Amino acid sequence: MSLSIAWLLPLAAGIALWLAGAPRRGPGALAAACGHGIVFGLFLAAAATAIFARADTAHAWTHAAWPLAILAALSTVVAWRRSRRAPAAPIHKVENANKWTMGLLAVALASLVFRGWLMFREIWLRPTFPWDAWDAWAVKSKTWFLLGHYAPFVSMPDWLAHPAQELYTGIAWAYPATLAWMQVWFASAAGGWIEPQVNLPWFALWIGLLFGHYGQWRALGLDRVRALAALYALGSLPLLDVHVALAGYADLWLATLLGFAVLAWLRWRRERDFGQLVIALACAALLPAIKLEGAIWLMLCAVVAIYDILPRRWRRLALAASVGVLVLLAIVRRISLPVPGLGWVQITHGGIVVPALGEYALNFHADALASVLTSLFVQPNWHLLWWLAPGIVLWRWRALRDDESLRHLGAFVLLGFAFLLFLFTCTDASRWAESYTAVNRLILQLVPATVTVLALLFGPLPLHSSLNARITKRSS
Repeated sequence: MSLSIAWLLPLAAGIALWLAGAPRRGPGALAAACGHGIVFGLFLAAAATAIFARADTAHAWTHAAWPLAILAALSTVVAWRRSRRAPAAPIHKVENANKWTMGLLAVALASLVFRGWLMFREIWLRPTFPWDAWDAWAVKSKTWFLLGHYAPFVSMPDWLAHPAQELYTGIAWAYPATLAWMQVWFASAAGGWIEPQVNLPWFALWIGLLFGHYGQWRALGLDRVRALAALYALGSLPLLDVHVALAGYADLWLATLLGFAVLAWLRWRRERDFGQLVIALACAALLPAIKLEGAIWLMLCAVVAIYDILPRRWRRLALAASVGVLVLLAIVRRISLPVPGLGWVQITHGGIVVPALGEYALNFHADALASVLTSLFVQPNWHLLWWLAPGIVLWRWRALRDDESLRHLGAFVLLGFAFLLFLFTCTDASRWAESYTAVNRLILQLVPATVTVLALLFGPLPLHSSLNARITKRSS
């Protein structure tokens, strides 16, 4: 009973919070509410546990349940009042798809459901398996739960320097503890550190990722067939499913939040719905709370978003300023830049020093470039995603050209891949590419946003696009 309540309460709070922020009805509204509600609810459970259950982690969910229930009730009232005033989205004519298309799509979705059942069984029957999961990510949560209360994690030198204090250390001592508090919530509800039940949120995350993206794709204009096809393409990616079945990594959480952020931003750009803007900002702000590299994606989101909302006459000045910064970095021997979540990052001609991660020497590694290309185009991690993506962009180039918001989202994805390519080929992080470890995990973080770009290229252009403007002008 306690475990059931520990699942239902966050889901109810998350769905109610989404409906309070996005009450507008329309295609995909239910799927978007369920998908986002699952993910938001899990983060709300983690936040409530971190705030209200530090002194008694063994009974964390009982301490954190009341604030969560109050939030769910208040959000429900706000959602109900806003839904009465919110206009419904315009209804588009539904075109009947070819029966062979629908049959093929039904088979594909059935296989996706079966794949989900296999992943659920993997989680339910297996303890924490991946190396980093039990060596890094689950260390804090398991320590706090078995200890019965919160205790700080510090660096190895600090731990050695204060033997009398109750301090702990580990390989990932500096990483955010958001997922650790979520695991404490479910461990306390289960009555013990039962790893299948502690890791089950990764399966819920997969469901939330797919439902949330499907609902937002429908709201952005994709018809049901194209949205379901994109749903299958995203949900069946081998490496994404591995991160579900071998639960414990943080990369899929980062990918989901980043995917939700860009979808909400697109909806705000097209509909000017303030609730979607708040959701986009909240998802982007949470990125550094999941993993340290979330700070990089947050900065990249901020740069592209600011450029996106700038008047056209200011964009050239912004690009010129960016080029000037790059030239300054090339000329100045040493420069320090503040990065939220990472501290003051020092950049020199010989390397980059990140306080939370260490120092990375700058050298080109040809073997690492070969490894990156192998992971994208040779290994069976992504089906044919990276083979098809360039062809889809070329095929639908006119749609990309005429949709400004989608074009800027494509630029965001390209900048993200450019950063990863620089990281893996020009720094000491090349060893992560040559060993085929972090290279795939970091690429995964950009995959939902990439699939969104490819899926929306097949949808209708927004009403404010230049192409539709030309069509309207000719018809008038």
